[in-house]
Amino acid sequence: MNLRASSLVAALCAATIAFAAKGPPLAGVWNIAPSGRAESSGELHFRVTHNNGSDPVDITVPVNMGAKEDSIARSIRNTLGSQLRRDLYRVELGEGVNVLVSDPRGQPNFSLELIDSDIDNLRIAVQSVTPAAPPTVPPQSAPAVPPPATLPPASADAPGDVAPPPDSSTPLPGTDMGVPDNSTPRVPDASPPATPPTTSPPEAPPPATPPPATPPSELPPKP
Repeated sequence: MNLRASSLVAALCAATIAFAAKGPPLAGVWNIAPSGRAESSGELHFRVTHNNGSDPVDITVPVNMGAKEDSIARSIRNTLGSQLRRDLYRVELGEGVNVLVSDPRGQPNFSLELIDSDIDNLRIAVQSVTPAAPPTVPPQSAPAVPPPATLPPASADAPGDVAPPPDSSTPLPGTDMGVPDNSTPRVPDASPPATPPTTSPPEAPPPATPPPATPPSELPPKP
């Protein structure tokens, strides 16, 4: 009995290996992403093949002219979800305008292909989403662009010191340029006008003193 069971398991493994070698690749999650706007009505022909030896499932999704990406993604989700076995496949919308078809147990057990599309200006990308896939960008030991040099913090005793350096060659407005300095607004003088000092009229000079009268000279008497 055990020999028969072992032979059956070996046969299934051999069939799985042969299918993977001859058929499309297997994955546990497939992503379907439409891009563009349909400029004509048509159909999307998908094929889902399980590795359990069952026949492939061909599914046709109709698309009307003028349909946008989000509408096309919902049509794909509804059509695939209604025609695939729920115990073997899980069909759901992704975070964007895409559809995720996955195995409920997370095993790479099936393949998904876009066989044909006759819709103008519509592109359908179908690719596997396998966590074990190698990264497309190798790890980097250092950032591609070095970070900018950081300046030392200002001292605490002089916050907000923005005085220009003493050797600044930028002339101030109005200095040796023939341009008036308008950087500082002029405030009109609101103080009262100064009172001019009162001046007294000049004093008249004192009257001149006349010279003393000279007495007349007396002649000597005649003999």
